Amino acid sequence: MGLLDIEKLRFKYTTENLFNDVDFRILPHEHIVLVGDNGCGKSTLMNLMCKNLIPDSGSVIWMNNIKYGYLDQHLKVSTDISIYDYIVDVFKPLFEKEKLMNSYYEKLCEVDESQYEKYLNYAQSIQDELDKNNYYWINSTLSNMINGLGLNEYDLNMPLKNLSGGSRAKVFLAKLLLESPDVLLMDEPTNFLDRAHIEWLMKFLNDFDKAFVVISHDEEFLKAIGKVVYNLSNKKLTRYNMPYEMFLIEKEIREEQYKKAYVSQQAFIKKTNEFIQKNIVRATTTKQAKSRRKMLERLEVLEKPKNHEPMHIKFPFSKDLGQEVLKLDNLSVGYGDKVVLEDLNFLLKHNQKVVILGKNGVGKSTIIKTIMGIIEPLGGEFKWNNSADLNYFSQEEVFDNIVTPIEYIRYFYHLKTNEEIRSVLATVGIKGELSTKRMVELSGGQQTKVRLALMTMKKSNILIFDEPTNHLDILSKSELWDAIDKFPGSVILVTHEDDFYEGLVDLKLEFE
Repeated sequence: MGLLDIEKLRFKYTTENLFNDVDFRILPHEHIVLVGDNGCGKSTLMNLMCKNLIPDSGSVIWMNNIKYGYLDQHLKVSTDISIYDYIVDVFKPLFEKEKLMNSYYEKLCEVDESQYEKYLNYAQSIQDELDKNNYYWINSTLSNMINGLGLNEYDLNMPLKNLSGGSRAKVFLAKLLLESPDVLLMDEPTNFLDRAHIEWLMKFLNDFDKAFVVISHDEEFLKAIGKVVYNLSNKKLTRYNMPYEMFLIEKEIREEQYKKAYVSQQAFIKKTNEFIQKNIVRATTTKQAKSRRKMLERLEVLEKPKNHEPMHIKFPFSKDLGQEVLKLDNLSVGYGDKVVLEDLNFLLKHNQKVVILGKNGVGKSTIIKTIMGIIEPLGGEFKWNNSADLNYFSQEEVFDNIVTPIEYIRYFYHLKTNEEIRSVLATVGIKGELSTKRMVELSGGQQTKVRLALMTMKKSNILIFDEPTNHLDILSKSELWDAIDKFPGSVILVTHEDDFYEGLVDLKLEFE
């Protein structure tokens, strides 16, 4: 038996199955990556592993006493607690044990000599347990984690609610890694990490002597950590006992074989149905026709190969601007009384594409929110060209539980019909039932595509993107890159992905 065994799993949100009798297994020490296109069901499968969802059929069985930890791409925790208290809560049971051990030593001053050995043994047993759990290396372990993920740049006494979404995600990740469960389950752990911190995480996971399952769309990351690959495609889950780089070659071969098998089976089904229709009423051949009909009923019909749903994105242009698009004059930004960046001076010029770079928490999103008028500047000023038409993609958006993609679009465009909105959503690959599912039931990539669809409905001359590639698969990122590249106006981009902005922007603004 594996650490986790999943057999004959089926699950559906609406009328259509996401999975057709999929099997999945985690063996001790396995380093697994789970891959597939946006919306194929990777996050849903991980939620089924964690028993956050109940399968329609099949079984999800964990080995007894196996501890697993889950990093959700939309993790929600109390944010009033400080960074430090949240992280060190991992060690609370050990702190309690040390406290109990010290109480036994203090007892020695009070009890009769006949009781000495008993209390010494109590204390020693706890001491052995603390040693086994490397209790006296906690500070070193904590320091390594804090430095490795860049949390040393923050005030550790700061409440989580004061952090940006990306910074908060790093704190959640740090705690999960410190917990060191038997199995790590992580959904998009690199989304808000800088390259240096991704490289640290690569090394940590490669040195991790237990098992993990990781969902990611970062190919470099997958190549570095993936020793076993599960590919979710056409509602089937296929295991590849090979590194991710070898899987990419094998996948192409198998996909071509699957397409040929599907075409052959469809031809066979068509031919057999034609025979049945011609012969079912003939006395001499009805027996054969019925036999073939039973054969078709028992046939396991292959799903139609699901290719990548392309995004046909075009951001409509409104009008030309003068040479000065945006001017920052000694601008200071931050929250409340806390200045994050100060005395910023910059001029965005006509048709210029700019990327804002820097470590998480340095203030990239704060700049964007300030120039968008979402938060007030703490000093200085900024001025847009009077003819500026802004089109903005924010890093985070919270969706009401009952909002569907159609309802989401209609909130901004009240007079659009369902057919018109469906047509817009179809351009980004959100088709059929996807357009009427709740937004919270869509994958992170599908949610991003809905928000990009909304942007294509507005004429603008300035595009502003704050981490638009989070959750997008590789082909979708390429399609977004092309759309931004073809846009004739100015662009301000925040991203942590080097390979996304390279060749796209004219200027880099890097903050430390």
